[in-house]
Amino acid sequence: MNQWRRVEKSMKKVDVLALDGRLLKTFLAVYETKSVTRASEMLGVSQSSVSHSLNRLRDCLDDPLFRKLGRGITPTNAAALIAPKAAQIVSDMEGLELHSEYVPAVDDGFFTIATNVTELLPALSALKKRVEDSSSNAKLKFVELGDRRRALEVLDKDLADLAVTASVGTYPLELSVTRLYQDPIVCFYDGRCRQAPSSSIDYCASRHAVLDFGGENKSIVDRALEGSGLSRKIHFAASNSYALARLAIGTDVIATLPRGIASDAFRGFEYCSAPFPLPPVTYDMVWHRRYEGSARHIWFRQTFSEAVTMSPHL
Repeated sequence: MNQWRRVEKSMKKVDVLALDGRLLKTFLAVYETKSVTRASEMLGVSQSSVSHSLNRLRDCLDDPLFRKLGRGITPTNAAALIAPKAAQIVSDMEGLELHSEYVPAVDDGFFTIATNVTELLPALSALKKRVEDSSSNAKLKFVELGDRRRALEVLDKDLADLAVTASVGTYPLELSVTRLYQDPIVCFYDGRCRQAPSSSIDYCASRHAVLDFGGENKSIVDRALEGSGLSRKIHFAASNSYALARLAIGTDVIATLPRGIASDAFRGFEYCSAPFPLPPVTYDMVWHRRYEGSARHIWFRQTFSEAVTMSPHL
């Protein structure tokens, strides 16, 4: 008997009428954050309210759902089994009010995209042109995403219709995701101040400028270097590529970034391949599952995907 069958047999019959969307949404917030404190901040409620909801759900399911692990908590097998089902139920409930038909020509509202805007200008420019060339009267709004882990919060609170971000691997259960495109990583440098790095040793001995959105995850570059037992010297950081380029011009620093910004923020810089293997950056389009069946949302997602596919700059 596998572990899920054991879990099912150990749980008493659930009184589904005792459950509601808010209860499941609270459970999912704790499941994703592994913290009652962070879940309460995400939901905008008190910690006692989150704890009370968890206790109600524990009573219904006859399972502790979470156990202490060090300074945090970890889900039980039952919680791991329930989470995908809960996410689907909550998304279906939240999507009940969506209209099944969509006429782009009469839509004069905004589509909002949360992303680290300057790093994705080629894709966003292609989308803008595609929307303008379509029959839609819709308008686009771009907002900063910052730390990629904010995607769930931003999309759950309807602060954006879509998030576009470098792939983070596993996404929260409430989110749907599709790959948008890939961009190779190159080394940008001011050719008046230095030559291209000739080797990985030369690269690591150089000074480096990096993008910093406030997240804690290590970059693709640093992970690749660590895998070879190497590291680089960070000279300065900036939160967007335009600021980084202005700070880097006239210096001997190297900025290792997606090639797509060569025609915009890093115009005038020279660039070369890194002197060690680097995978490309994968950019994902992410949305809340409550809009999975929304005709308006489907049209926008398809329009974005088509714009990227047809763009000569991507």
